[in-house]
Amino acid sequence: MSLANRAGIAVLLAAALFGSFFITLSLTQPAAVGTASIIDDRTDVERLAARHISSAADLLTAANDIGLYPSVRMRGNIDVLRRMSEGVVSVTGWAADTRGDATPLDILVFVGGTLAAKTQTKGERPDVTEAVHLGFGAEKNISFSVNFSCRPGEQSVTVGIGTARQYIPLTSGPCP
Repeated sequence: MSLANRAGIAVLLAAALFGSFFITLSLTQPAAVGTASIIDDRTDVERLAARHISSAADLLTAANDIGLYPSVRMRGNIDVLRRMSEGVVSVTGWAADTRGDATPLDILVFVGGTLAAKTQTKGERPDVTEAVHLGFGAEKNISFSVNFSCRPGEQSVTVGIGTARQYIPLTSGPCP
C-alpha cells in the first residue's frame, strides 16, 4: 500500500473518530434549561410547605409526589385545638419518631390549601414518653404548640415530618 493511501486512510479514520466524538457529545449533552431539567434542592419540608393541601387526600398525593411515605414508626396527636381570638387558633400536641433521636420533627399546618403555620417539636412529655415507650433521646423533642389564622368551621390539615423521608398526618377537627 502506498504512502498516499495510508495517509488517506489515516485521515478518514481520524475524521470518523472526531465525528463520532462530536455526535456522541451532542446526543448526551443536558437538555435545555426548563422546568423539567431544574433540580429542586429544597428540603422535603420546604417542598411540602409549598404544595396546596386542603384535605388528607391532598396530603397523601403531595407527600407521595415529593417522595415522602406514611411512617409506621412515628406517633402523634393533636391534644387541643382552641380559638385564641377572633382570627387566631392554637393547636397543641405531640409528635415522635419511636426509633429516632433528639432531632426535632417539623410540624406544618395548612388551612384553605396554603401553609398557615410551621414549627418544630420542642420539649418533653413524660406522659407520652411512658405510653409510647420512647428512649434514646426520642423523648427530648416531642411537644409542639403553634398559632395560626383560621375561620370558624374551616378545616386545618396538620402533618409531622420526620428525618427519614417520612410523615404522619395529625388529625384534628374543624377550627372552633
